[in-house]
Amino acid sequence: MRTRPRRFTAEFRADALSMMERSDLSIREVAESLGVHRDTLRYWRKQDLMKHKKKSPSNKEKPAEAETIEQLVARLQRENAVLKKHAAQLEMDRDILKKAAAFFAKESE
Repeated sequence: MRTRPRRFTAEFRADALSMMERSDLSIREVAESLGVHRDTLRYWRKQDLMKHKKKSPSNKEKPAEAETIEQLVARLQRENAVLKKHAAQLEMDRDILKKAAAFFAKESE
């Protein structure tokens, strides 16, 4: 039985793309931290590049406005929540590994 594909908001996609651009993390690492498949992130990046490519400088559009303080705070809060989730996952993984190491150390005696 196939599962229904997850839907992500445009805001989530934009945040994921900006996280990929600003960090030194690989696509795989960003995807794991966000709980998204890496191919999904690659597809989003490809779409974003195509969208920006279609916009030509001759369109005389207004330059993108700077982020307001409220938008900055909201974006940073979202990033903080993602990082906290990632840190909690890493702590859980570490605890499991500690228990496994103790178990195997006891077994080898």
